[in-house]
Amino acid sequence: MSIPAPDGAAGAPPSPKRRKHIGIIDTTVRDGHQSLWATRMRNWAILGYVEQMDRMGFKRIELVGGAVFDVAVRYLKEDPWERIRLVRQKVRRTPLQLVERGQSLFTFQVFPDDVVALTIRRAQANGIGQLFTYDSLNDVQNLTTVVETARAIGLPVSGMFVFSISPVHTDDYYVEVSKQLVALGVDAVGLKDPSGLLTPERTRTLVPALRQAIGDVPLEVHSHALSGLAPQCLLEAADLGADDLYTCISPLAHGYSHPPTEWVVHHLERRGFETGVDRAMLPDMAAYFTRVAEIERRPLGKPAEYDPALFEHQIPGGMITNLINQLRELGIAERLDDVLAEISRVRVDLGYPPMVSPVSQYVGTLAVLHVLQGERYKTIPLEVTSYALGLYGRPPGRIEPNLLDRLTRGKEPYGGRIGARVPPLLDKVRAERGPFASDDDLLIACYYAPEVYNPLFEARAQAGGRYEPPQPPLVSHLLRELAKRPDLRHVQVQLGKLKVTASR
Repeated sequence: MSIPAPDGAAGAPPSPKRRKHIGIIDTTVRDGHQSLWATRMRNWAILGYVEQMDRMGFKRIELVGGAVFDVAVRYLKEDPWERIRLVRQKVRRTPLQLVERGQSLFTFQVFPDDVVALTIRRAQANGIGQLFTYDSLNDVQNLTTVVETARAIGLPVSGMFVFSISPVHTDDYYVEVSKQLVALGVDAVGLKDPSGLLTPERTRTLVPALRQAIGDVPLEVHSHALSGLAPQCLLEAADLGADDLYTCISPLAHGYSHPPTEWVVHHLERRGFETGVDRAMLPDMAAYFTRVAEIERRPLGKPAEYDPALFEHQIPGGMITNLINQLRELGIAERLDDVLAEISRVRVDLGYPPMVSPVSQYVGTLAVLHVLQGERYKTIPLEVTSYALGLYGRPPGRIEPNLLDRLTRGKEPYGGRIGARVPPLLDKVRAERGPFASDDDLLIACYYAPEVYNPLFEARAQAGGRYEPPQPPLVSHLLRELAKRPDLRHVQVQLGKLKVTASR
């Protein structure tokens, strides 16, 4: 917690003109571990503390979305729908939030309207109380199906725009996007800053402009801490009219993740705001997730040093750890700086797309290919061509003309709503891969290929038809701790009626 308070924060008397309440949306069990632990937090770790989190006064608990679905299915063999149900059994008061990418939902694929609509309905049925939706290119028409479905079933939805820096991404640009979100019918408008690019100076111009544009619609601010400026930006945003802020408990905060809840709540209260968060419970929450990090051998968050290069490559928190791992696997980890520099150039060529999934992944893939092959645009992935043709949405800026000609080969880019051009999928998947035990399984089969989801289904079948979350690896953790204590000669562990004694 070494971040200095902004000017005027320390000792500043509460202002009677300030808004009295700021909601705190907790991201620990979703974006926190996605950013710092490559999305590897397991059910046992989440379930071990959500009951306490339900009593802490958070406005919402963000639980699934982003890479959580993908990693849970592919690597953890944990059903993400089951995760929602298990947590909902323990969390009775605080709404659970799901994050999804418009027509792309949780993957990089563009899904048809029938899959998108069923996903939203099943999210609510399983226990989700709020949606957080965005389009990676800020093409609001691609959120139509999500918002209309949510409104039809009474599920509140926050419509977010992705913050980026470029000649295109002016305050006027974001005001226009926000007005479109309000016209679409969202319940809140949010500034999503996945790369931590927001500065206090930009906050002072952008937040008032948004506040005026959206009227009484709640305004949320979601900013990662890569530049080290996000904590101060959140306080500035609160002063200027933001309603809700996204934070994360300190062991999973800072760096690629979000500002720490403890620091933000403390300074909000010093500035005259109320958050409803029980500050007395925060140390225990921090201690719990610190223990999880120790058991799983995961890093703890720490403040990032200011890096001017961030404002050029703009890599988001949820992507950078995966990029580093991929370069290591390719044997070129030492060329990270070259790849980051190339990402900056590719982004300009492609019309300044915001660096958020899925388009950020395509920019990153191109940059890696350029570094590996020593030649720019020698190999062009199909996804980049699809981007240029408008099949993911409308690019925010002009694609470099020579590159555009090469990518489109004279075809006119598609300018419509991307979901409208994708044929229905549910009946096709039922016929070709079914029958399925539930609509949740049907949706997983729509998101992924059989070789991806079958191991999950098989693991569940072996458990008697219902997936049971694994318990924490306490034995291995205990053995590691004992190895550090050669002076111990006698150990006894008791769990209920089971008692184990060991001597040496």
